[in-house]
Amino acid sequence: MDKKTSMESRGVRVRAAPSPTGRVHTGNLRTFLNNYLMARHNDGVNILRIEDTDRKRYVEGGTEAIIETLKLYGITFNEGPVQGGEYGPYVQSQRLDIYQKHANELVEKGAAYYCFCPEERLEKLRQSQIENHQKPMYDRHCRDLSADDVKKKIEAGEKYVVRMKFPLSDSIVFEDVIYGKIRVNNKEIDDMILLKSDGFPTYHFGSVVDDHYMGITHVFRGREYLTQTTRDVFLYESLGWIPPKWVHTPHLLNPDGKGKLSKRKGAMPGVAYLRKGYLPEAVLNYLVLCGWAPKPEDAREDEFYTLEDMIKLFDVTRMKKSNAKFDQNKLDHFNGLHIRRLGIDVLAEKVVFWAKNYVLAEFIADKFDEHEAWEDELKDSITRLLPLWESDFDYFKKALNLVYERLVYLAELPGAIDFFYDDKLNYIKEDFDKFGEGDKVKILSGLWDKLKPVLEQGWQHETWENAVRGYADECGWKHGHMFMTLRVAITGRYQSPPLFECMEVLGIKKCEKFVNDAIEFLKN
Repeated sequence: MDKKTSMESRGVRVRAAPSPTGRVHTGNLRTFLNNYLMARHNDGVNILRIEDTDRKRYVEGGTEAIIETLKLYGITFNEGPVQGGEYGPYVQSQRLDIYQKHANELVEKGAAYYCFCPEERLEKLRQSQIENHQKPMYDRHCRDLSADDVKKKIEAGEKYVVRMKFPLSDSIVFEDVIYGKIRVNNKEIDDMILLKSDGFPTYHFGSVVDDHYMGITHVFRGREYLTQTTRDVFLYESLGWIPPKWVHTPHLLNPDGKGKLSKRKGAMPGVAYLRKGYLPEAVLNYLVLCGWAPKPEDAREDEFYTLEDMIKLFDVTRMKKSNAKFDQNKLDHFNGLHIRRLGIDVLAEKVVFWAKNYVLAEFIADKFDEHEAWEDELKDSITRLLPLWESDFDYFKKALNLVYERLVYLAELPGAIDFFYDDKLNYIKEDFDKFGEGDKVKILSGLWDKLKPVLEQGWQHETWENAVRGYADECGWKHGHMFMTLRVAITGRYQSPPLFECMEVLGIKKCEKFVNDAIEFLKN
């Protein structure tokens, strides 16, 4: 299984190693992206490995949900549970014999030992240490058991784990690509469990063994593991293996800068961003800049980068040391930027694709992340509007063209253009009351009498505008108030796309119907 080849001859090989919980949130997505870009930039290999050794976190379908979400964002793998590969299996629960082999090897070398301490003793020890303001860590109670004692306990059927026998003096030093030289005093490191009593490895042990056998050259993970990496370094040294390069990335923090980004502070699951109408490429554009920047000569003033741009420009040494706050406004900015770069024809097709494949579709990931109310409301809206959009695609593009410059995400679209598809508008009296004084029924009737013959001669913005202004002067109204009253009558709202262009798309007949509807509404 071990190809006995050097790191250099294998080329760049990176891995994403999630637990099969089914959830891919914003921070996870950024980590997956970094791995993907590192592999693609260096013509390397991106591996998906499922670390399912924590059986309490395992959920049925979790792996499939993760793969599904990443594929939606364009993040793919060369090797993994689906693709296979010569370094498999790529699921840790299928590799238990390998961990057992090397746990035994470490015990034989004196780098690990059997521990028979029951859970009750360990919990009492932990509570005592906390009460005495000590760092909770194992007291090495079983570290110096004799070979005879170990043999008797095993023969008696006592449960045991295998613990790392960490040095008690000196320190371990390693080099991190981002943070440079890291030194940790050995006294600070616990004799952590390597192999649990059920035969499953713990995180560090499983990762080290698998990374070695899979030829991983660079390990990306969060900076919270920075000092803990000394455990990995010790394991590599004890097993006589060459360690990979360590790349500990800064955290993506909550918007207030307090703690890692969480759903409670506004982050959404990966699928939910797509359902809300964030373009995958826009989300990735934002996330790659959270802790990384291209070389100054390659940087763009507007920071607009496609996935292909990111692959071309990605340089792991350009990653920053400082944490990044999640900025919703900046994400919205990038999404709007990507929307407006598409062009109306491409955008129209993408909107239909979004409606069918994100809003109306059900994903495996939906089983693990509870739907928000807006998702169900959006689905109802799209169910009604999508057939209308598709039945007259040219009309849809005309309506879309009036609003796309202001769109932040696609879920805003139904509410922005629904009046183009309504037979009856929902008026609010207060909207009419905001503008002008006097008999609004008489005002609207007179305005339409002036406008209709003008519009029948052709859609000329200047003559239309002059007619409205002239009628406002006759009524002693401010020009703006007259335009706004007409806007409410035609669109059912006082904020809408440009009024003249809306009327042109709607056509004279529908405009007249809405004005008459508004008049009847005001009469009551």
